Amino acid sequence: MRKTILVLGCALFALVILLPLGVILSDCFGYTFKLASYTAFAVVTALSAVSTVILCVIMKKPIENKVVEVLFALTAPFSLINVVFYLFECSTASTTISMFVCVCCCAYLAIRHGKPLALKITTLVLSALMILPIGFFGFIALIFGNFGQNTVVQSVESPNGIYYAEVIDSDQGALGGDTLVDVYENKGIDTLIFKISKEPQRIYHGDWGEFYDMELYWKDDYCLVINSVEYTIK
Repeated sequence: MRKTILVLGCALFALVILLPLGVILSDCFGYTFKLASYTAFAVVTALSAVSTVILCVIMKKPIENKVVEVLFALTAPFSLINVVFYLFECSTASTTISMFVCVCCCAYLAIRHGKPLALKITTLVLSALMILPIGFFGFIALIFGNFGQNTVVQSVESPNGIYYAEVIDSDQGALGGDTLVDVYENKGIDTLIFKISKEPQRIYHGDWGEFYDMELYWKDDYCLVINSVEYTIK
């Protein structure tokens, strides 16, 4: 059972740091990092955390593995950081609840099995300082998250597939909204779990609802025409 806990503990830590680490590293090199499905990934992370806690409770003995004990101590603050990144990308009820479950499980693992003592105390104090602002942010995101949504309403690829343009309906509820056009380079890493691509170019920013009557097409691989106006892609 200790080997199973070792595997689950490593998997849980990897799941908790994947999104923050991916976003930060990608951004440093001018790329974007996106999960294939934020909701699905949040649920998997929560299930992994719950499974790890259940096995630790069933075992009723010290883990006696320094690697796992250190990882359990570190998952407490990292799980809270993970919440912020998830809520910025997907503030649905299922994602928020999954992240809450994950944070509770990680806190239990840190308190019960985290070692060494100095590291555990440091991570728990840091987590305590983070939990109130992050909890408030999560509450706001859960209550008001559906009032601001970006929806891709059209995607058009350039003639030779070098770029593709996305027309985005940015609905901000009572605050109004915008119609946006972003151009992406058709390169990067695309896996079943995540996608890494270059930062998009925002070439058009218009009023909300314009996308209904928008005329958009590629003149060539480096020229996009929007409502008879040509935009050169650099």
